[in-house]
Amino acid sequence: MAGGSRNPAPPASGRAVIAVAQDEAFCFYYEDSLQVLREAGADLTFFSPLHDRELPPCDGVYLGGGYPELYAQALSQNESMRASLRRALAAHVPCFAECGGFMYLHERFRDSQDHSWPWVGAVSGETFMTPSLKRFGYVTLQAEKDNLFCQAGDTVTAHEFHYSDSTDRGSDFTAYKAGSQRHWPCIIADDHFVGGYPHIHFLGKRDWAARFVAACIHRKEGSHEN
Repeated sequence: MAGGSRNPAPPASGRAVIAVAQDEAFCFYYEDSLQVLREAGADLTFFSPLHDRELPPCDGVYLGGGYPELYAQALSQNESMRASLRRALAAHVPCFAECGGFMYLHERFRDSQDHSWPWVGAVSGETFMTPSLKRFGYVTLQAEKDNLFCQAGDTVTAHEFHYSDSTDRGSDFTAYKAGSQRHWPCIIADDHFVGGYPHIHFLGKRDWAARFVAACIHRKEGSHEN
């Protein structure tokens, strides 16, 4: 596998607002990662997919981990928030969604009673709970193509811990299991979106955070030119 990022983040000046989901359903973040985003030029504003009606004005979105499965009905019933997020991602607002946040972006969630709840719909297919941990532990992620965070071949150490699964986990990265020969495709990624189950710690990958923030700044500057 290739080593770390070979090129620095694209140049950007100024600051950008990144909206971070934070409430009972989305509560798992590395505080150091949030600080790295701030140091890279992000002003963080927090919002609740459960309680707020829509996404706040922002240049980027970060949907972290948590327990959306415990609030499936409430998240589904907040239709205005779901629509707001769907519009933002369709407009290519840069977005990072990990684990619970990635789940929430699916078209629907199927609970243990086999009830299907409509969710955001920015990721095709459904997410669902399983009776056991899936792909638990540390992995090395390798990018299969250029994307919002990095170039093809770049790598990062990540962590997975989840009981849910998805009909579309993505294939734009490959996860290599630490201490074994196991590997599998994961993560949906392009030039404005990275979403998947693995958790990434930006403290160990500042250039990826810088690229994310730079994309948000560039989008902000571009919108001002229109």
